[in-house]
Amino acid sequence: MPGPEYRERLKAETIAIARRILEAEGLSALQARRVAKEAGCSVGTIYNLYSNLDDLIVVANAGTLENLGVELGSTLAAHESVDFEGRMVALGLSYLSFAVQNEKAWRAVFEHHLDADQSVPDWYRDRQSDLFDIVQRQLAAFVSDPVQRMVIARALFAAVHGIVALALDQKLGSFDRQGTEAQIRFIVGTAARGLMQAK
Repeated sequence: MPGPEYRERLKAETIAIARRILEAEGLSALQARRVAKEAGCSVGTIYNLYSNLDDLIVVANAGTLENLGVELGSTLAAHESVDFEGRMVALGLSYLSFAVQNEKAWRAVFEHHLDADQSVPDWYRDRQSDLFDIVQRQLAAFVSDPVQRMVIARALFAAVHGIVALALDQKLGSFDRQGTEAQIRFIVGTAARGLMQAK
């Protein structure tokens, strides 16, 4: 019977395979049988490693969230000397760039839905919260109430995500990168100036 080291290696390999499939082909292409075949194991082994396929998808999607966090952190580091409005707009534009460059994996994060009797694990919620924390830290100088900071951070995310999703889905016409950037600059810039003026 394979030992724990083999199990951990196989788990890491299957996660890497799942992430590669999501990045190249999207959520619909990720199937347990395919992952098992590429990993050189049985489908039953996949279900010994994960409670179900959703479990594997959640783990793979968490990697996309981590990559997004790294991208946003790098954006802030590159705009350290810029004012609050500039940093916030840069974060919004960075989100757009990430979605464009990693579209299939990015879509998988939002296309995946658990059954009604399942819930997202706490550790995954923590990964999501880490992304909101990036924005909340930028708001700290202008919004003292932590609950209000959370509300504003989530509202800004929802606004930017909505703009990006509508653009990439071409719901309002053909995808226009410059036009999408202009919308983000308007929404985020207006919100940032309003917070600065209210301070």
